[in-house]
Amino acid sequence: MPKLEDLIAEVSVTRRLVCVATDRARLTAFADGPAAGWSDSGHCTYASFAGIIQAAAAGLAWRGLRPRDVVGVMLPDAACFAIAVHAIRAAGGVPSPVDSGLCAAETAGQLAECGARMIITAPPLADSALAAADRSWVRQVFSFGDAPGTTHFAELLGLDTMRPVRSRQDDLAMLPFCRSLDGRLRPAPVTHAELVGQLDRVDQRAGITGSDIVLAGPPEGDGLAYALLLDCALLRGAAVVAAPRQNLAAACAAHRCTVAIVPYDAAAMLPDDVRVLAVD
Repeated sequence: MPKLEDLIAEVSVTRRLVCVATDRARLTAFADGPAAGWSDSGHCTYASFAGIIQAAAAGLAWRGLRPRDVVGVMLPDAACFAIAVHAIRAAGGVPSPVDSGLCAAETAGQLAECGARMIITAPPLADSALAAADRSWVRQVFSFGDAPGTTHFAELLGLDTMRPVRSRQDDLAMLPFCRSLDGRLRPAPVTHAELVGQLDRVDQRAGITGSDIVLAGPPEGDGLAYALLLDCALLRGAAVVAAPRQNLAAACAAHRCTVAIVPYDAAAMLPDDVRVLAVD
């Protein structure tokens, strides 16, 4: 299997993903999950995925997102997580995944410390995102579903479209927050160069191919390991099945998944012939 760095001509993983998505236009990127709802077939193709990313990037820029601005990402499923992270990065911003298991004070603290003025969420996490926004610098809350007090993510689409911006190797690509030995959440910035390096190492271990059907549970932990595995699947051209935690086994059986990106404690729910890439 070739190294992922040999497949990436651009420093930005997002630019490369949009490029390869165009080549796989009619193949399924996501099955199930909210993203699939934007397709009459119930599947989100790679062409649709790339189009949504670029349209949302233009919408975020129109709403005031500037290069190197940090945007909070608090989402309950893989499809929306991937779209949000790459749309933010395509516009030149820096996604900061928020662990949905954090208390309100910690969520607000992360958003305040990273200086985020936007957050992207979805039901059932919208109420928590709004509560945290009220205690931080966040002024705009976008939601993939209807939620009082938020702007629907669909309103970012249709205004224009933009190609993902070019980035330098030392620009930030993601800003996860990790819990340190003293118990506090602290920023753990990752540059574009570091992200590509980590992605290459994860890709070699994961061994995902374009013929795999990848079950993806909700985002876990600080979001970095989860994002790396999800990007490996998408860059390889796999189909990703976005499933809630309570429906992992049923979704796995219905779609005949071959690989799963799930927490360690969820692995026992799945058949023995499904290769589990555990993340917490």
